[in-house]
Amino acid sequence: MESGWKTHNGKRFFYADYSDLDMDHEKLALENDRVDAMIRAEREGSVLAITNVENTVATREIMDILKKSAFRTKPYIIRHAVLGVSGIRKILADSIIRFSGQPIRLFDDMESAKEWLVED
Repeated sequence: MESGWKTHNGKRFFYADYSDLDMDHEKLALENDRVDAMIRAEREGSVLAITNVENTVATREIMDILKKSAFRTKPYIIRHAVLGVSGIRKILADSIIRFSGQPIRLFDDMESAKEWLVED
């Protein structure tokens, strides 16, 4: 799956695919710039989002990119689900959640994330 707009139960959401990048922060940065531009083209307070970071290593560079992204997109996001965070990475994810102030929740599978994202 690649980054872009998707629908679930009739509701539109943005899927940011940063999966399977290992430690390639340059590739993540390029995709993140594209993703942030698409999200920031929307009306503030209107975006439901899922970010997939499965099989991507949380290096310092990658964490910095994701923190900056969370800050830039905060005004646009109303709910944000994140996939692929486990073990020690949950501690790192918690720091991004606190830093961003976004309503972010971690999930282990796409279906659960989509259901939470679109619930009223």
